[in-house]
Amino acid sequence: MKVDESLFSALPYRPEILREKNLYAMGHPDLVPILKKLAEEPDLDLPGQSQVIKEHPNLIVQTSLLTDDNFPWPRQVIKQFRWRGIQNYLASPLKKSKAVKSYLAACHLLKHGLGTPLPLGAVEVRRWGFVSGSAYLCESVDDFVDLKQYRKALPDGKIYMEKVLQMLAGYTLRMHDTGMMHKDLNLRNFLLAGPRGDYSLYLVDLNRAWCRKSVPLWFRAMDLSRLDLKHWYPQFYKYYCQGRFHEKTILKMAAWTRTWRRQWRRMAVGSSDLRHKIGMK
Repeated sequence: MKVDESLFSALPYRPEILREKNLYAMGHPDLVPILKKLAEEPDLDLPGQSQVIKEHPNLIVQTSLLTDDNFPWPRQVIKQFRWRGIQNYLASPLKKSKAVKSYLAACHLLKHGLGTPLPLGAVEVRRWGFVSGSAYLCESVDDFVDLKQYRKALPDGKIYMEKVLQMLAGYTLRMHDTGMMHKDLNLRNFLLAGPRGDYSLYLVDLNRAWCRKSVPLWFRAMDLSRLDLKHWYPQFYKYYCQGRFHEKTILKMAAWTRTWRRQWRRMAVGSSDLRHKIGMK
């Protein structure tokens, strides 16, 4: 697997890359051996202070894999990826694992000055080329609120919501300008952290992201269509477009994408119900 090492320029450490017969790992030199052990012994007990954040569809745990007092990031989050369908597993020999994609996408964001929890490591295990397991490790961000919660509660009032929209629009515009498309750009994947009124914005859940030389307008609209901003959409697109794009055009593109996605989901649910009725599972 070829990796553009210029991606690592914003990291505060020099990553170690480990290649073995069925195992590939990259990350902080002190953590790569631990990730290797976790990959080889998936039932290995995590430290006692570990806390399960989410169990499905992927296992997400806040933990401390390295207890050295001199390690700058004492709390980490590890995400163990699971397969949602056989088709993705069968295609895995042709792709990077979700863990490695997450690590490289985080490096890309940091390189371009965009916030994301510091990537600390990624490991994947393959059997006959198929990814049988992978896990991603990053620093833990404390005292945050995701933008979905923030939009509903408006803890700082509507005036500051306008500032948050500007932050969000500036972030997504710069991300798209760097050639990255997130592909799961919902508000829960944006975290606001820091003191009230002086927030920092972090983007998480990067395993679907891809990078190209540029992101065309249609793909930008598709990416932004998941944001679920309700009546805040016009203000957001005003800040995003900045006179470079036609606001009404991208609004219509995003609305069409949401409609298409709803119809597709209805078809998928209907197809699933029909298979159960006729005895197909």
